[in-house]
Amino acid sequence: MRNLLKYLVLHIVCFGCVFPLSAGEDSLAEVERATIQDEVISAFHNSMGFDYLTKEESSAINLDSILNYLESTKQYNTYFELERILIKSYLFRGEIRLAIDWSEQMYSKASALSHALGTALALNAISEVYSYTGRNQEAGSAHVQALEMFDQMSGEGIHVRMLLLELVEHNLRIRNFTEAAYFMTRLNRFPADSLSEQEQAVRHIFNAYCQLFKGSVKTARQHLDEVEHLREKLIPGIMQHFLIAEAMYWERIGEYEKSLTTYDAFLHTDYAEINSSLYKEVLQDKADLLVKMGRKEEAYKQYGLVFSYIKSSFEKNYPKEIDQLTTRFQADRLTYQNERDRLFSYRFYLGGIIVCTLVLFLFLYLSWKKIFRLQESKHSQEVMIRKAERAIQKKNMFLSNMSHEVRTPLNAIVGFSAVLASDDDSFDEESRKEFCEIIKVNSFQLLKLINDILDFSDFENDNITFNIRPYDAVKLCREASETVSASRKLEVELRYDTELSELMIDTDDARLRQVLINLLVNATKFTKEGSIVLKLELSDPNTAFFSVTDTGCGIPLEKQGLIFERFEKLNDFAQGSGLGLSICQLIVTYMRGRIWVDSNYTQGARFCFTHPLKYKSKGEDAV
Repeated sequence: MRNLLKYLVLHIVCFGCVFPLSAGEDSLAEVERATIQDEVISAFHNSMGFDYLTKEESSAINLDSILNYLESTKQYNTYFELERILIKSYLFRGEIRLAIDWSEQMYSKASALSHALGTALALNAISEVYSYTGRNQEAGSAHVQALEMFDQMSGEGIHVRMLLLELVEHNLRIRNFTEAAYFMTRLNRFPADSLSEQEQAVRHIFNAYCQLFKGSVKTARQHLDEVEHLREKLIPGIMQHFLIAEAMYWERIGEYEKSLTTYDAFLHTDYAEINSSLYKEVLQDKADLLVKMGRKEEAYKQYGLVFSYIKSSFEKNYPKEIDQLTTRFQADRLTYQNERDRLFSYRFYLGGIIVCTLVLFLFLYLSWKKIFRLQESKHSQEVMIRKAERAIQKKNMFLSNMSHEVRTPLNAIVGFSAVLASDDDSFDEESRKEFCEIIKVNSFQLLKLINDILDFSDFENDNITFNIRPYDAVKLCREASETVSASRKLEVELRYDTELSELMIDTDDARLRQVLINLLVNATKFTKEGSIVLKLELSDPNTAFFSVTDTGCGIPLEKQGLIFERFEKLNDFAQGSGLGLSICQLIVTYMRGRIWVDSNYTQGARFCFTHPLKYKSKGEDAV
């Protein structure tokens, strides 16, 4: 209430000129009292409780006589309003014991009168006393109880706003940010046009507090900027909070020097000690900031200032409590000195332990990695050794087979060619034709053997080419079966079954014919009676399904998984290189099909393979 004394002087001068000292003196006193109390209450409301009465102002307006008059005339609303202001002023001035006495007296009187507004204001005053004396739990309960009473009354919006602000401040102090945000949201619901400039400034400042504690520094800056144009109009109590919020903002964004400068600017103002509790907190915050900046010596001195202020401000009101606080603070200061001396050693040892731990973990990691690599390498070597041994075995088997497979037809070709070339007339024409047929069959067998080896070598070296074009699979199957029937003396029935009249597929007809003939020839080798059936059908609208079924000796289950391996033979004494089925698999796979042995068929052997109707290259498959 910065202008109250000036207002009183002007008011007395004006009324002294108008009213002579006469019988109208009582009327003048009543008018003055009404005007003064309205001015005090209005200033307190407009400032959201941050404007207060100094000792000089209380004496000048003779507040005790005004309260006595209001009580005698039963103007209890105004009476309790002024008592509430008086208690808040005592708190601001650090006169805590007087605040306690008056708040207890106010609550007792309001309760005895059953005065709702008086009781709510008394609870509000008591909650602030609790806050100032550090009894946060009791303060929170009293705050909430007062708010519940105000909410039940109509027309008390200003008291609700002031109490909400106090609840925000209380919850921020005890770091209950969820509750602080809740009460701030309630406070923000009041329309701005119903608030005074001081109220708007206070609301923006406390919004900035909430945002800073939440970590939203950008939003906090926006609220602080809203207060800038009102800066010159702010009363000291609100200006205090503005400077503190500014200092907190600079600290949150890492501008420690600016934050320290702002704290110093606040501490050097004439109104810094208006709110003794807040002043003490700022001294503490500055000390904590100096610690954060690494300026330990200055922080130590600042903590000393905090202690000195606490002792000088409160020892008159709390002689016992301040003695306890002094003892504790001295112990804390001694602890701080010891901690400061131990800090360097502690950090050094801690750093050494961390470094040693990291080195140990690094060593263990590298050792584990090396062991893992050695195990992997050993495993890979074992796999490669097994593959090499198997390859050597297959190679030896292949060479043995080849020597036998090549020698047998060559001996027949050479022997019967020599007979035909001799001048021996003991052989008739029929015998000579038979010899020629034998030479032809063995030549075909030798040619097939060489072709298989060359084909497999081309596949291995990725040197194979396919001539893909549309072809009728029905016709191709028929030609393959006729070729095998014509080239071999069959003792069993070779049959071709299909319900399709035509089936156009994209394929290399020579390679597909090679697969079919290989499968049919294999079937003739192991089928001594019964039948061999080549079948063509559709497994789905886009896929052809081929099968060769015989009634021969069949393939043992343990051999079915290996039958398509290179140099793998069902019967080591049967003719063949063991490459035919491997080549079939390579051709079918290239055509995007699949080949397998039907393990469910037990009357012989059944080889099945699929072939897509439309060929797709690898690039098209990826798309």
